[in-house]
Amino acid sequence: MSLLKAGRPADKKEKFLASVIDSEDQTIRMNINISKVFHKKIKQQALNEDTTVTAIVIKCLENYMSKNSND
Repeated sequence: MSLLKAGRPADKKEKFLASVIDSEDQTIRMNINISKVFHKKIKQQALNEDTTVTAIVIKCLENYMSKNSND
């Protein structure tokens, strides 16, 4: 028996297209460096609003990008 596998190109194409369609649902990790004091303020704000730091950062970045896209 051969170790080589031919595979069907159509199957690979369908998987690739499905991954492209689903790519908007995927997430990636983004790292930034901030001071401990600033991080503590952000965490406290998240607790006060009963939300997550991630949600606050996303909201702030979306606001920033929407303001700059109108220039």
